[in-house]
Amino acid sequence: MIVRPLDREDLDQMDSWSPSNDPLLALWGVPQSDPISRSIWFSMYISDPSRLWYSIDRRSDGVLMGTISLRDIIHAASARLGISFGPEYVDLGYGTESLRVFLPHYFGQMGFAALVLDVAAANRRAVHVYEKLGFAHAGSHYRDAAEGVNLSFLELERYRPLRGTFRCRFGHTQILFYDMTLDRAAWDKAERALTKQTAAPRS
Repeated sequence: MIVRPLDREDLDQMDSWSPSNDPLLALWGVPQSDPISRSIWFSMYISDPSRLWYSIDRRSDGVLMGTISLRDIIHAASARLGISFGPEYVDLGYGTESLRVFLPHYFGQMGFAALVLDVAAANRRAVHVYEKLGFAHAGSHYRDAAEGVNLSFLELERYRPLRGTFRCRFGHTQILFYDMTLDRAAWDKAERALTKQTAAPRS
């Protein structure tokens, strides 16, 4: 696993990712775009000091699997985390692995004191990853879903337990998000536990 600064060509690779077959994950998937839009976005990104983007490459062959972003950067204090993967790389442990590569750099070389994020409560897989890495729950809020979003999949048996994380208010569909935070001490403790767990012999 290699985490490196994002470059313009990475956006073209991201656009080649296949759409998700999971209607839940498709709610916050990376939308496809055209080359001109990608170039404009990249030009705006590199001139914005409040944001940083990184690419996540598979070490074995250099394939781009996902991205990590930092926004709302307050120098030496905190930043807001975003992470996404191509649908074919979801649920394979890459989220945990990539953050274990990135967080020592974030808290060490970059010198930040804390990292914050918000994650959809329905994305239970992601919530579990963050909890395992030491993130603590710090509150919650609702956010409007995209106009015309189709939530009919919630009628399927496998998705019904997630229905409570969605609501309708004033004609808008809203999604529940958890606010989470991680400081250096909590990360050190979680990393020690993960290292010990990985090193423990299997019975």
